[in-house]
Amino acid sequence: MTRRRLSGADRRAQLLDVARDIVAEGGYPALTIERVAGGSGVTRTVVYQQFTDLAGLTTALLDRESAIAFAGMSTVDRPDFDTEQLGRGILAYLHAAPTSWRIILRPPDGAPPEVRQRIELGRAYARKVAARPLSLAAGVDIDPDATTVRVLLSAVEELARIHLEDPEGHPDDEVLTHLRSLVEWAAKTAGRVGAPDTGTRRCASDT
Repeated sequence: MTRRRLSGADRRAQLLDVARDIVAEGGYPALTIERVAGGSGVTRTVVYQQFTDLAGLTTALLDRESAIAFAGMSTVDRPDFDTEQLGRGILAYLHAAPTSWRIILRPPDGAPPEVRQRIELGRAYARKVAARPLSLAAGVDIDPDATTVRVLLSAVEELARIHLEDPEGHPDDEVLTHLRSLVEWAAKTAGRVGAPDTGTRRCASDT
């Protein structure tokens, strides 16, 4: 019985599926051309034909998983959402693509520079999403790159990782409770810090 020959697109998807499972389990350092080839039942040459090198494979994987994870994310990019609505929206996306999110939220240790750049682009977008409702809650205009937003996002990322690793041990209600506390802290801190934390400092230098 001969094995069915896959089209280029199907072969690429197969290789990315194997790479996804490797990174989800062992992180970026575990990903090698040899492991992907072995897990796919093909030679290394086939992998190189699709992705050129390990950096190309890793970047293609992160691009695909990011597209899956962030699909429809604009539905929670609403400044009128309260913490409960925003939190449940985030949880819905984590539940819809848990493996993709585990890859995105993994520390980029051992990953090519291109992956680090893409991760930072994703974080920059997340900071913009977080800054809008936080600005309303704090009553001041908060810069997405402000210290408070960066600390908040780091804490939320860790909260998401903990939930994805053990959703039964750290259920939705626990995540929402911590998220409410984090947002409350961030809103109060941003309001107290005021001008330096909101980017007003730049405006003052113009006068």
